[in-house]
Amino acid sequence: MFLHLRRSRLLLSFIAFLLSIGSISIFISHSSQSADSKFPSFEQIDRICNGRRTKCFQVVDRIIPSSGEEEMVTRSLEILLPSGSTFIESKIRIRPVKHNATFVDSDTRLWKVDGEELESEYLRAMAIMPFLTRVFRLGRRKEQKKIALIGEGGASLLSHLRTLRDGIDTTIVEKEKNVVELSKRWFDVGEAVVVTADAIEWMRRKDDNATRYDVIFLDACERRSAQHCPDPLFTKEENVRSLHRILKDDTRALVVINFEIYHHKKWEMLHQQMDVLLSIFSHCISIDLKEGINMIVGCFTRPLPFYNSENQRASLDASMGFIVDQYSEAQSELLYGRIFNEFGVHSTIDGKRETILHPVDKQI
Repeated sequence: MFLHLRRSRLLLSFIAFLLSIGSISIFISHSSQSADSKFPSFEQIDRICNGRRTKCFQVVDRIIPSSGEEEMVTRSLEILLPSGSTFIESKIRIRPVKHNATFVDSDTRLWKVDGEELESEYLRAMAIMPFLTRVFRLGRRKEQKKIALIGEGGASLLSHLRTLRDGIDTTIVEKEKNVVELSKRWFDVGEAVVVTADAIEWMRRKDDNATRYDVIFLDACERRSAQHCPDPLFTKEENVRSLHRILKDDTRALVVINFEIYHHKKWEMLHQQMDVLLSIFSHCISIDLKEGINMIVGCFTRPLPFYNSENQRASLDASMGFIVDQYSEAQSELLYGRIFNEFGVHSTIDGKRETILHPVDKQI
């Protein structure tokens, strides 16, 4: 009997000990939550949903951990789906208007968009493409160019291009009216013409006398298939032809396309897409990134310098040399870092697609 009571007391003492540990854990958890709630790391500043609330868009300001002394805060445009999934459509850095203002003690809704640095590496690859092909000239501050951005929710690429060049006349085409509204409110589209329309219909409706563009940036994505970007409709032959038609034909003009494919046959699918592009455009170049799955492709209306129609194979080699030289010069001006893996030059010779690949970090 005495042994039984002793065991019971020991058991009760052990249970009390466990409960005390639980109380401490709960206290620590609550304290941590209180600290987090006191100093949040993000703030939703706007949100718009469609009528049935099957798709919502939100704008979020978020403080990013940084090793430097300066606080880093970004603004992102995000899609919220009924499944609970969130996709970041666009992200850009913002800076306080007042000196020494911080994320915690000021209203970030009043902060300014800063396009100096692009957060996304694939957008840097898109931005460098006009410089590699000499549609934009290195060393110039002013460029009298007309560009169109298709699917540029958040306009982060536009904000960055503005820091590189003055005088760019811009049209943004976006089919989601809620994205257009949020972009105008929070992402400083400035004097850009913003068209709310399906881009394929917009291209088809443009007649031969309509505005033509020096550069078209295509970053319109749908997540219904393995090819997230661009929407597979854009790489149908008739729509590639429409892209070509609205580019300028009296100078070298360029379409820059973000490909994002989630499939084990990614390269086979990219080759098929390249065949379609080269059936309309005579020459394309590609940039493969060191990280991520994006492939950036630029196709142009006129060949690069040193092209010789009588020796097209040698011209491919010369084109690759030109791209590598332009990249070396662009690096000193744009300061994008070593984020690219491989360049490709693509053309059709005697009815067959020919490709030359070259590692970015290797000189020719």
